Amino acid sequence: MKKIGIHNGTFHADDVFCIALMQSLYGEVEVIRTRDQKLLDECDIVADVGNGKYDHHDVEKKLRENGIPYCAFGLLWQDYGVEYVKTQFPSVTDESEQKEIADKIDSNFIQQIDANDNGVDVMQSEVPITTLSEIIKSYVPFGGTEEDVEKSFFEAVDFAKMILFRKTKKYAEHYNNLRLIQAEIEKQDVDNTHMLVLENSVPWKDAVLEFDKEEKILFVVYPNITGSWCVQTTLKDKDSFAARKDLPKSWGGLRDDDLSRETGINDCVFCHPALFICGNKTKEGAIKMAQAAVLN
Repeated sequence: MKKIGIHNGTFHADDVFCIALMQSLYGEVEVIRTRDQKLLDECDIVADVGNGKYDHHDVEKKLRENGIPYCAFGLLWQDYGVEYVKTQFPSVTDESEQKEIADKIDSNFIQQIDANDNGVDVMQSEVPITTLSEIIKSYVPFGGTEEDVEKSFFEAVDFAKMILFRKTKKYAEHYNNLRLIQAEIEKQDVDNTHMLVLENSVPWKDAVLEFDKEEKILFVVYPNITGSWCVQTTLKDKDSFAARKDLPKSWGGLRDDDLSRETGINDCVFCHPALFICGNKTKEGAIKMAQAAVLN
């Protein structure tokens, strides 16, 4: 069993996520929360304390290219991030994809934690923003006993493990979704139908933009979590809300029987006033709505 050293006392997102990462990788680990150097010297890995490789409290901090300094979690992730991706998401076997996922977690997740712990303000807003670091801080039982702090620390670690997994899962699934959408585009006659029909609800917007450069696909049909089916417009690019083609203007804001009468299609459910999504109770009905929208 590996021994992981971390400081005791008040905890923050940085040290909490350090232990979350190590527990995720090695399962049962012995966590030594202390500042006693003799005890730390007996540990396999020491983070956020002890002046070692994964302690970020030196005057000369290690910086990323964008100037955001590393904290212990970020430093650990540099060495163990790809391993985390491999162990938690074995379906991702391509080494370049594993590295890309680890890099995205650093840039889109860890850097905010590292910046906060280093006193770097990267959150600018006219309204208060509740950050992940503040949520972790809410676990600290100020005024509690040492036992209370220890218990709360590991409760925060369990929460952090779940967040880290779900955040990484989003990026890990991205590549599987890309391959799925690419296969469906190649299989279906999108050049003539101008629609893509998916049997499962998966993130498809980025994949359509990547694999349909000629903008043949105008609408995507997919099942809704409620059991009905949706027809959604495809965007011109990822940084715009402008659609390649809107749903028919006469459908906007209509629901149920009113929409069915307007479209001439049974079992219609709704059409958003902004004309970017509509729904039908059945797959067949949704496909008919997409076909009608293409011809409109």
